Amino acid sequence: MRKAIMILGIGLFLAGPIAKIYHLDHANNYMIASGLGLVMITALAFVKKK
Repeated sequence: MRKAIMILGIGLFLAGPIAKIYHLDHANNYMIASGLGLVMITALAFVKKK
């Protein structure tokens, strides 16, 4: 489950800049999703494994 959340976070984190580079519609929404992905990655870095 942890790996799946990490992969989702990385995917979201990369989606924002890629949308800006390719000038996709609603790129600002992708940037918000990118911020959420960064929060997910950061949260997983600080949560201890059981």
